[in-house]
Amino acid sequence: MVGRRGVIYFLLVDRFANGDPTNDGAVNPADPQAFHGGDLAGLTAHLDALSELGVDTLWLAPIAEMRDTPFYGHGAFHGYWTRALDALEPRFGTPADLAALTGQLRERHIGLVLDMVYNHVAPEHPWMTERPAWFHGAGPIQDWHDPVEVVTHDVHGLPDLAVEREEVFDYLRGASSHWLRTAGPVAFRLDAVRHLDPVFLTRMGRELRAEAGPGFQLWGEVFDGNVATVLATREAAGLDAVFDFPLHYALADVVCDDAPAVAIPAILDRTAHLPPDTFITFLDNHDTARITTRCHDDAHRVDLALELLFALRGRPMITWGTEWGAQGAGEPDNRADMRWAPAEGAEQDAWMARLALLRTRAAERKASPALRAGQSRTLALGRSWFVVERRSGEDVRWVVYNGGDSELEFAGTTFDARSVRVLDPRADAPALRAPRVTAGVVLITATGAPALAPGDRLRLVGGAPLVGDWDPARGLDLPARVRLEPIAYQWKLAVVRADGRVEWAPGGNQAQLGGSGHLRVRWE
Repeated sequence: MVGRRGVIYFLLVDRFANGDPTNDGAVNPADPQAFHGGDLAGLTAHLDALSELGVDTLWLAPIAEMRDTPFYGHGAFHGYWTRALDALEPRFGTPADLAALTGQLRERHIGLVLDMVYNHVAPEHPWMTERPAWFHGAGPIQDWHDPVEVVTHDVHGLPDLAVEREEVFDYLRGASSHWLRTAGPVAFRLDAVRHLDPVFLTRMGRELRAEAGPGFQLWGEVFDGNVATVLATREAAGLDAVFDFPLHYALADVVCDDAPAVAIPAILDRTAHLPPDTFITFLDNHDTARITTRCHDDAHRVDLALELLFALRGRPMITWGTEWGAQGAGEPDNRADMRWAPAEGAEQDAWMARLALLRTRAAERKASPALRAGQSRTLALGRSWFVVERRSGEDVRWVVYNGGDSELEFAGTTFDARSVRVLDPRADAPALRAPRVTAGVVLITATGAPALAPGDRLRLVGGAPLVGDWDPARGLDLPARVRLEPIAYQWKLAVVRADGRVEWAPGGNQAQLGGSGHLRVRWE
């Protein structure tokens, strides 16, 4: 099916390209919170650039009719403040413009993903007085850890729809059907999934798949860095894929800030039981710092992060502006206009080099079943490096990351400092052999831990079910004799006091590749 395992490209329509100035309305390109005039005609005119990047799926931020004035100084151009979910935003064009876009996408074998906003409507929407029963009306979220508040209260002042009411469901269902008929998307990206009732999402998904036919998917935004939370939400809501926020944070922490490299393979191993297509991987988006800013304007580190994005499991997504190094720590700076021509000299050279990297890695991924759809397992790791195997049938690739300042020697082969290399161990380096790692019973003890009072517990807490999935209440009491599987673990010591208070060990997380023996975990 179109749009499944290649590169995903994401953009805000208003920030991409202006193809028809007659539909602009009030625009001010100098104001980062104003509309800038981007539209569907402008996007259609630049599809060749996306094809050259190896893009096979295009995800658009909401194109439905939206609020067009700022709210407390925050711009509305992004589209997530909907007024009518079942109508096209006039600033973005006409139904004929949408038909032209979808036709050109089909010619290029690029699948379209539309963003659907089910949780809320625009601030100060007239329905709040015309249809008050459509809203929960419970006020803003006060306790972001309360599962009821998170689903029924307003997110950042946005009127929360009572999606459990039949008339609200019917409206959202009808709007969704409208887009299926008029745009033929391969998937819907669902905004703010953690704020929606999973019963509603399961029902909506069942009905949409029945209408759209085989292959149609629902992709969910679960904005959380805990793998367990993301997986539980995906399962409860019946989502086909989720955006991999845990890996997003790990990639940035490891590559940009030299955090322990185990954070990456630990997430890959924790999710290895699921099909790789379950995860949409990314370095940045419209809600996060752009990767150039996150990596402190270090272009080489950005390139390393991109190399990993294309080599590791999941479907890689790049955000408009990655081609030229878009910057911004947060809104609205991270939502700048697309640029189409570099300046001469060093800027042009850097731009061309980044384009070449993206095109080359996309082509390599397309040619390799292992990189495109292979399972993952960790072969070896150290504090600043790891080796991850990707395998699909007979096709095998080893992804070697060395984030240290010195060369790494692994299995008799030298790898440069601050580098990523993807090897076919049979063709590129047939002498390479992965160390054999097997499951085994381990005695785990702690050193340097603080004194415990009656009722206190010393626990090992980390990113795997054995150690509580980062929940201290479910961590492993030490000392313990347990069986470790041959995967990458990351964890940290914590003291859970008798009154429920948690004291975490200072310093970073510690790492272990499963095996057997005696493991001493340090309080440091």
